[in-house]
Parts: sequence; structure tokens; C-alpha cells
Amino acid sequence: MSLPRKNNTDHQHSGAKVFEAANGLDEFLKTIEKDFFAEVKMHFKHDKESKKTDMVLDLHFNFGITESLHFFTSGTWGGMTFPEREHKVSSTLGKAFMELNSKNNFLLDISEASLHFKDTSIIISRVYNQSIPDQIGNIMLKASEHFVYYTKGLTEMPYEIFVPVYEYGAPNIFEQKKEKSSYFDYWGLYFEDESHQVMIYSLHKRKMYEVDLFLFE
Repeated sequence: MSLPRKNNTDHQHSGAKVFEAANGLDEFLKTIEKDFFAEVKMHFKHDKESKKTDMVLDLHFNFGITESLHFFTSGTWGGMTFPEREHKVSSTLGKAFMELNSKNNFLLDISEASLHFKDTSIIISRVYNQSIPDQIGNIMLKASEHFVYYTKGLTEMPYEIFVPVYEYGAPNIFEQKKEKSSYFDYWGLYFEDESHQVMIYSLHKRKMYEVDLFLFE
């Protein structure tokens, strides 16, 4: 898995360019921008044979991840609904995406969603059909619960966080995994310091492992 690089940590971007690539796209974008306090950009790839359109979402924020997690836990960000028991955290993104699909005669899915904060980016890859709108609430919940661990005890912020990566074959070989539980096994962390350190974070063990950069190429 390659590690894309951000171009600008200040994230000064213009608003999303809205065009009718799909019915109901305007409403979908407005919901995301309003509930996530974000500027949204989208890219599309349509497969005529399967009649499926993949979307790549880029959400740009004018605040850091710490602020977003504060909004998240207070219930004022992302339109999140927290269940009383250990069930899925729902988001208005998931509901809006279902409505978007219902208005079109071809299937839409989100293949990648990147959340660009002022201090880091979270890059979420699809692991099963509609996994991103289905699990984005739980991913942000884990980002909040594990924040102190993947920031090295609040001492260093990862430049990029890749969700997910997983162990494949030999130890310390990591690629993407396509199971529903895979978002919550391993995440990839890239620290932009002098060593350009790449780490694997185990959510189960709450521990980081150093990995050579070439393993991601």
C-alpha cells in the first residue's frame, strides 16, 4: 500500500465544485459540509459495465484533530448518534449516502475518504461495499479512544493515519484487509520528522511497531 503525501498542511482550499454527476449530489454534499464543518471535494470513477460509480471524498477542516474529537465526543460533529450499548456509531453521512443511492439507477460507493485536519490527515480505504459510510462513526470513536497511544503519549502527532492496514503472511508485512472487523486491527502511521518514521499501530495491543517504508510500496 502506498503512502500518499499531503501537499499543504494549512489546507487552504476553495469550496467543493458541485456538478450533477449523480442525482441528489448537491444535497449529499451540503449535509456533509454542514455536519462535519468541512469543505468537501469529490472525484468520480464510473464503470459502465457494472454500472457502478466509485467516489473519492476529501474533507478539509480549518481546525485540528483534537478539536474535532472534542466536537465528536460532545455529539456536535458529523451528525453522530451514540448507542447506549456497544453497537455501531451512526452518522448522517451514512443516512445521506443511502438517500443518494436511492435517487440513482446505478450504484455509488465511497472507495476512499480523506479527512484533512490542520495537523494530520486520516485516510480511510474501503474494505467492503459501503464500508466507509457504514463505519466512519466507529472509526472516529476509535481515533478518540486511542489518541494518547498513536500520538506517543501526546508528544508527537502523526502526519498521516492510514485506516486500515493488516498483517499478511510473514510478520511485519502489512497490506489492506477486506473484512468488516479490519478497520479496528491495525492502522498505519507516518511521522514527518527527520527519520520519516513509519509505524504500525495495533488497536488491540495499543502498541506501535516500526516498519520499513518499503513495505508500503
